[in-house]
Amino acid sequence: MLKTIEKTKANPLSEIDAEMSRMKRLPRGSFKAKPGATNLKNCKVKVTMYIDADVLEYFKLRAEQPNAAPYQTQINNELRKVMENSSADVKDSLLNNKRFLKALKKKLETI
Repeated sequence: MLKTIEKTKANPLSEIDAEMSRMKRLPRGSFKAKPGATNLKNCKVKVTMYIDADVLEYFKLRAEQPNAAPYQTQINNELRKVMENSSADVKDSLLNNKRFLKALKKKLETI
């Protein structure tokens, strides 16, 4: 572990290489894979989509900074943050939903 940290400090690209080695592409027909056979978080899927030119330019400029991740990785990281925060919002919204809390209270009283 210490050797890995020393290598990372000496060569920041080795960290990216290590991350990429953990990533796998989905094989053809992976949609037929049994549930749990593939860890989707560690798989990359090629997609074609349209995004605003100014958004793309923003991430490309960020990627030009020293030791910055490629712009595709940065976009993926930002999308992941949105995804993870929205799941937290769902949990919070249930705790603030009076109708849900009343139904839960009624259900707990019957147990």
